[in-house]
Amino acid sequence: MAINELPDEVLVEIFDFYMACPLPPPSHELEEDAWHTLVHVCRTWRYVVFGSPRRLNLRLLCKNRRLVKTLDIWPELPIVIHVDDWTICEPPNGTNVISVLKRHDRVCKIFIDSVPTSLLEELATMSEPFPALIELELESHRTDKPILPDSFLGGSVPRLRSLDLWGIPFPGIGNLLLSTHDLVTLSLGDIPPSGYISPESMVTILSGLTRLKSLELYIETAEFWTHGASRRPPELTRVILPALTNLTFSGDSEYLEDMVSRIDASLECIAMTFFDELVFDIPLLRDFIGRTKILVAPHRADTSFSNSELTISLFQRKGEIDFGVLNLEIICDMLDSQLSSLARAWNLLLPPLPSLEHLGIYAQWHHEVAITQWMELLRPFTTVKDLVLDEPATLSVSSAMQELVGEQATEILPALQTIFLEGFQSSGPFPGSSLLRESSLVAL
Repeated sequence: MAINELPDEVLVEIFDFYMACPLPPPSHELEEDAWHTLVHVCRTWRYVVFGSPRRLNLRLLCKNRRLVKTLDIWPELPIVIHVDDWTICEPPNGTNVISVLKRHDRVCKIFIDSVPTSLLEELATMSEPFPALIELELESHRTDKPILPDSFLGGSVPRLRSLDLWGIPFPGIGNLLLSTHDLVTLSLGDIPPSGYISPESMVTILSGLTRLKSLELYIETAEFWTHGASRRPPELTRVILPALTNLTFSGDSEYLEDMVSRIDASLECIAMTFFDELVFDIPLLRDFIGRTKILVAPHRADTSFSNSELTISLFQRKGEIDFGVLNLEIICDMLDSQLSSLARAWNLLLPPLPSLEHLGIYAQWHHEVAITQWMELLRPFTTVKDLVLDEPATLSVSSAMQELVGEQATEILPALQTIFLEGFQSSGPFPGSSLLRESSLVAL
């Protein structure tokens, strides 16, 4: 049977499959643009495509310079605004963006990268509701940016599912989110002081987002976010976020602790980045982590050091694959205290983990560290059977472990069975013989 003999419903099925798999590079065809190829084949195909706009999820893509001129030659389809070249938003093209946005009843997605101040000022004046909007992403790296008012988007985005604001001050964001109950992803990054949202206000905002699955907060200027609240006892009544599974936070640990002490969530993954915080006194954060799912039988832990940061990562084993469930990153440049800081972070943030069997240490630099610091770090890992060391870590660990004698040697990693050495080039014996005991040595 020739393709022109296929029934319309079969063509729709084929077109639907094609629309879901846009062309790879070099064509760089976006999903929203895939239907253009189909409607230019023949009149029949054009009829079939435009006869099934919902089935094929047709969208009119306004991308970069193709903003206004194509709107009126196509049916009144939902509009996707995608501007990833900031020069496009400079006058007069910024006016074209606003012209498209004025069709607020049809705009379903907005993505504007590197929003210039002039365009952000125009956006701040838009007070019409956007009933069809499901995704909004605005990113600005300017310093002279206006604050988005409470009237932004008419305070009504009932279908919004994803909100991503980077460098955009919007202290009244809670009023906008009151209009939607379908939000799945919320990402706020590089918030300037003019957009400050207190931990208490953030929890109030989150309390109405019962379908929220992913929350990301990136606070680069931590000094502006010091909320000054005295250390308080845990909240007796917490807000429950039943759908939240992923939490990513970067900034001040006290802000995070104050926020998470007020919520309960069945998290499956949490990532935290703190700045220059080498002393940990955040028991409420430890309590919060203990209430989540991420500490259910973690199988593997990785620790790493570099010239500017240290990291703890936990993984759960699912079948033959390890899935990351916790990542703690501390940005600092004090090499001498990194190991002790990592040990304190481990002891103060995480309870004993009897299921942990695999430990990786990746140093990225060879630095002489006192044996007492290595003992402080390794002592909690009493159930670890496999130890993985990269070459710098091998040199650092082994030179320190040569000092261990007698009972000291047996209390470090007592369950150890195998040591894996990644990239270790020495042809001689492993100098950290006190760790070997009955263990085997494997070079990777």
